[in-house]
Amino acid sequence: MVLAFVLWVLGIASILYFGIYAAVIGLNNSFTYFWLLLGIMFAAAGTVSWLCHHGRLHLPRAMSIFLIVCMVVFLGVFGTAEGFIIKNAVQKPEKNADYLVVLGARVNGTRITLNLKYRLDVALDYLSENKGTKVVVSGGQGKGEEITEAKAMSDYLIKNGIKKERIILEDKSKNTNENLKFTAELIGSKTGKVVIVSNDFHIYRAKCIAKKMGYTNVSGASAKTKPITIANSFVREAFAVVKYKIFNQI
Repeated sequence: MVLAFVLWVLGIASILYFGIYAAVIGLNNSFTYFWLLLGIMFAAAGTVSWLCHHGRLHLPRAMSIFLIVCMVVFLGVFGTAEGFIIKNAVQKPEKNADYLVVLGARVNGTRITLNLKYRLDVALDYLSENKGTKVVVSGGQGKGEEITEAKAMSDYLIKNGIKKERIILEDKSKNTNENLKFTAELIGSKTGKVVIVSNDFHIYRAKCIAKKMGYTNVSGASAKTKPITIANSFVREAFAVVKYKIFNQI
């Protein structure tokens, strides 16, 4: 009976999160519907548990064992991926990097979004403490963007005191793989000390991509994430990490 109650509570919480996220952020990516589906699954599992507890439903032993094994495997894989994500999110970057690489994020017209501002503020702190480091702002122009993400980032850094001579613009990339590929072409090396700036949940996968690409000395500088998106971002990223590890797809 306790299990059924817990599952129902989790189901209600997931559906509420979906509703709040949709209202505040919008249905800007298909993964958001995961929370609605998860809520329905929790509610259904809670109902099945309640029916079994009261003797109104009997699951075959083989099916019960199969479901338990599937759950253990899923939680093991998901938990391992999430562990690596969180570990890298809290690690400190190496000091005195040759290059600080700020990965782009969506720009509204010409204005940076909050998550991109978080990244740039981390970059500002790092650049103020490490005077010899140059910064690569990496990001092309996407739908709804009037300028490239790189230009928007460069403007923000210059406005906040970073000299133009320290900034390198990479304005062609569309994803993390291209961010790092085109950055390496611009700086002409993958052996220098590089610090990647992104939001906390994304650091681990970005580092994995960089190392696979041949970067030999890379660490991450984590920026915080918009509070309402934290759960969605970290859970979605765990699936993205598993997908990358198995299929080598970003």
